[in-house]
Amino acid sequence: MEELVLVKPKKKDAQAIMQFRQEFLDAGEKSMPGTNGLVDFDRFEEWWKFIKAYENPQTVPVKGHVPSFEFLLKRKSDGKILGMLQIRTTLTQYLLQFGGHFGGCVRPSERNKGYSAVMIKLGVKKAKRMGINKVLITCKKENLSSAKSIQKAGGILQNEVDFEDTKIQRFWI
Repeated sequence: MEELVLVKPKKKDAQAIMQFRQEFLDAGEKSMPGTNGLVDFDRFEEWWKFIKAYENPQTVPVKGHVPSFEFLLKRKSDGKILGMLQIRTTLTQYLLQFGGHFGGCVRPSERNKGYSAVMIKLGVKKAKRMGINKVLITCKKENLSSAKSIQKAGGILQNEVDFEDTKIQRFWI
């Protein structure tokens, strides 16, 4: 597999990030986990301000949410954004059951190539540097590809919990 890096987004990535977003919309997907709502932002500048506010506990824009940091999974050879990963620095009771430390997605055209597991492994290294020694990652039980990626990255299934009309699997790395 080619060399991949997990880096914080920069303003110079604006066009590539909006193209990443557009690919999800073109594929008919309304959800982009781990992007801090990128799907809802038509303008990069608004999303940029939003994610920057999440990095500071005093400016987290949504009551009850925790500080988080966005990262881009890029292919080193051409700089293409393959995925995005959000790392949450603390866990609320809700996140402890249903959300975990990580949220992430891989762009539709790059799925099923092993990028998700690599992104998780790189994310665990970033999390350790942030003082998170044990990472919780969750996914819906029916999302077999996510569960497989989490396990490939070292995730150990702790349990399953009921959430609305589905089961959530809780993995620790």
